[in-house]
Formats: sequence, structure tokens, C-alpha cells
Amino acid sequence: MGERDPNLNHWADFAAEKTLRAHPDREQVAVAAGITPSGVVHIGNFREVITVDLVARALRDRGVAVRFIYSWDDFDVFRKVPKDAPQQAMLTEQLGRSISAVPDPWGEHDSYASHHIAGFETSLAALGISPEFIRQSARYRQGAYSEGIAKALAGADKIREILNAVRRENGAKTLLADDWLPLSGFCDACGKDPLSFKWDGAWSVHYVCGACQHEADVDLREGGNLKLPWRVDWPMRWEAEKVCFEPGGKDHSSAGGSYDTAKDIVREIFAWQAPQYVGYDFVSVKGQGGKISSSKGGVVTVLDCLEVYEPEVLRWIVASYRPNTEFAISFDLDVIKIYEDYDRMLRLAYVGDDGGRKDKKRQTARRTMQLSDVQHRPIEAGTPAPWLPGFRHLSVIVQIFEGDVDATRRFYEGEGQTLSEEERRRFDARTQCVWRWIETYAPDDFRYEIRREPAKRAVEGDAAVALGRLVALLKATPDADDATLGASLKTLLDGLNVERGDFYPVIYDLLVGRDRGPKLSTLLAAMGGARSVPLLSASLG
Repeated sequence: MGERDPNLNHWADFAAEKTLRAHPDREQVAVAAGITPSGVVHIGNFREVITVDLVARALRDRGVAVRFIYSWDDFDVFRKVPKDAPQQAMLTEQLGRSISAVPDPWGEHDSYASHHIAGFETSLAALGISPEFIRQSARYRQGAYSEGIAKALAGADKIREILNAVRRENGAKTLLADDWLPLSGFCDACGKDPLSFKWDGAWSVHYVCGACQHEADVDLREGGNLKLPWRVDWPMRWEAEKVCFEPGGKDHSSAGGSYDTAKDIVREIFAWQAPQYVGYDFVSVKGQGGKISSSKGGVVTVLDCLEVYEPEVLRWIVASYRPNTEFAISFDLDVIKIYEDYDRMLRLAYVGDDGGRKDKKRQTARRTMQLSDVQHRPIEAGTPAPWLPGFRHLSVIVQIFEGDVDATRRFYEGEGQTLSEEERRRFDARTQCVWRWIETYAPDDFRYEIRREPAKRAVEGDAAVALGRLVALLKATPDADDATLGASLKTLLDGLNVERGDFYPVIYDLLVGRDRGPKLSTLLAAMGGARSVPLLSASLG
């Protein structure tokens, strides 16, 4: 492996190194992820695929050819109707069928499974994740796993021994029967799954459907509607696809869980070794609590997150945690802090090393940011960091321009900020995220709207004098920037018998219909004299 590069310091780099040590002679390293699309594919499911993506990137950075597989286990049984799915009665009738054969209740795709698959694949592309997608329903029906099924049937006694040992330890009420076969599938007549099987010892399986009593003989080499049950299917595909790394959720990682039995089955039945493994913890949504469940409905998807989080920031959120750490996705005011933390680490990543104690922290930031970058671009230490508008400040400005990205950008450019092509792209993406957050998630006291028509108020005495001074200032310098206006506002009340705490609420009321708002100099600079003067002068009498 040679001397370790200090810039390859992420947990994904160590997982990649372990994987290469376990498979030193592989010319191509296969890494895998997958899920059953039995409901909305949510942000919790995203943690698995990005975990694999991070390790795949780390492997490629070592010059290794990588095959990144994402399996859609759409040949699984449709067992539960999500509460928020349409056509509940129709879906209830489909229980017991393969989810690849269930009609799409939204009427948009060729099946229920395809509907959920399409949205998730679209979201992954936006995040720079492009695995080789495999539909397991197609692979099984094509007969691609016939040899694996035959091996499992030949080793049924050993598989039963492995699974029964776990069942005894976990206090299961029933053990697998002596005539149990590692098979499942769907009736060719009714499409349901309660099948019983007999195997001829070669390639033919006879089944009887417990739902409609249909009987048939299946030649495994020709494919069809038979498959292996999950605990046997997983290790079979490890060998078939020569998988070297695959993570799993903590529900699979417990003692006696599916990974434990799978590593025994893959060794004993399929003569392959279990892939290097990382167990990852759950992702929750702040305010909901607990593990996300598609069957309960109302789940948060990756596309939902991309409404508020830039792709780079969403990748960073996951990459900045170790896999075994649970965390929550937030949509409240925590979003501001998350963006601030991201920007802080990005700036740190560009600071050059100086041989001091902080070098390790900078190197870690550099690697984390590279892995978070959609295009996986390395950061050159000591070069200027790209400029990004702060989320909090941007949330003030974009409301002044009512979500207009171009107008918001022109304001920053008018303040003297020069944007490169990449900075312009990031600016536009962040502004859109900020605006969507304001519209959908920001608390009411965080939102404001510029008045469209003047509101006349009775402003008298020194307050009227101050208002007149402000209007005159804005007329004289309608394009003044934030700093200039800030300096002028400091002397606006000089010599007058009125306090800032009494006067500013009057101005905010005339501009935004509230007694408080964003920093006044920022608000006035962004509005400009053309917008602010008519709203203020109407109350001068």
C-alpha cells in the first residue's frame, strides 16, 4: 500500500484501504448498495448509497477500477400499503405480489416499484452519484441467478442449520422444517406468493400456490418468477457480482442479523468471502423522531432535502459524520447553522499547512470537502477559497427581491462582489435554496415583505424631522451601499429628541409593515431610493 497519504484521512479512505487489503488481486473492485422500493425512497435510505459512493471515490483515488452497483430489490413482496399512497383499495388487492408487478397508483410509470425508483435515481444524479442500477426482478426472470439458486438448493441443509442456529439464539418460536427449501416466488397464475416447493435435484422446481392452487414446473435456467429469500439472496449476489464492499444499517448489523448469517452462507455455500462491511446508523428528521418508515407516509425524500440544501451541502452533512453516528436532517433555523458550519469548513480547507498542530484539521477539512464536492475536485491548499454568500445575509436580501435570483445577484455585484463562473453557479443554487426555505420552512418572524403601497402614518415632531432627513439622504444617494448608509444612519438622529428604539420601528412599519426587520442599512441599500422613498415620504405630510 505504500506510505499513507495524510490527505487520504477520511473514514471512507480507511474503509477503502481495508477493502483493498482483503482483495489484493482484484483488477476491479465491486462495491454495492441496494434497497426494496416498497414505498417512498427516503433520506434515511440515502445514507447507504452515499456511504458506498464515498468509498468508491476513495478507491478510485488509489487508482483502482471500481464497479458501483445499486440493486433495486423490486422482486420482493408487496406487504404493506403506505398510508399516504393513492388508490388504497387497489393497492390492498395487490398485497402478496411482487412490487415490480403492482400497478402504479399515480399512473406515471409501468409499476409501483418503477414510480419510487424514478424519483430516487433522479435525485442521485444531482448529487454526482451514478451507480450501475440493477433491477433484480429482471435479473431473476432472465435466469441470471440460476446457478446461484441451484447452489442454494443443493446446500439447503447447511443453510437451514445456519439460520436455525440464529433462530434458537433469538428465541424464535419455530425452526425451519427439515423439508424447507431456500426458495420463494410468485404464482404464474395469480401472482401471489404463498408457494410450496419440491426440487428434483437438478434444474426443475415444482410449486403449488396456496392462494389459487395452481401448479407448475419451472426450469431454473429459463428464469421465471422464483427467487431466493432475502437472507440467502444477499450472499448469493455477493458471489455472483464479486462484491468487495457493502455497508448495512444497524438493523442488519446486530449479532445474529442478516449480515452475520450471510457471511456464513456465502462462505459455506457460494465459496466467496463476505465483503468488507460498514454498519451505519439511522438518519431521522428533526421533530419526527425515530427511524423513518415509508409505510407510515409523509417521509422526507432526497429531492425534498435538495429543495433546501445545495447538493454539496447535503453530501457534506453525511460525509462529516462517521457512519455509526445517528443524526437528524433539519428544516428549521438549524439550516442556517448547518450552512455556516459548511462555509467555515470550506474556508479552512483552503488554508495552507504550516507544519503546526492545525495541519491535521486542515487536511481533514480538505478531504471532507473534496468528497462532498459533486465533481470530486481536490482542493489546493493555500489558494483563495471561493466566495459564497452567507445563508443568513442572503435570506434577508432575497426577500427584498421576492425570490428573484438575478436581482439578488446584481445587488451583491453592486456591493463590489466579483463572481467567477463557478461562484455564480453556486450563488444561484444557494439563493434558490434559501428562497424555498423561506417560503416553506422559515418561522413567521423570520419572513417579511416589502410594502407594495405606501401606508400613511402620523409622524410628528423630531421623528418627522428624522424621517425627512432619511428621505433627503435616500433621494440624494439612491444607490448608496450598505456601508455608506450604515455610517449615515449613525448620525441621523443627532440633535433630535428621539431615540433610535422609538424611531426605527416607525421606519420598519413604513417599509415592511412590522416594528422590526433586517438590519436597516442593508434593507435600504438593497431596496434603493427608488423603492424606499415613496414608502417613506407618504407619511411626511
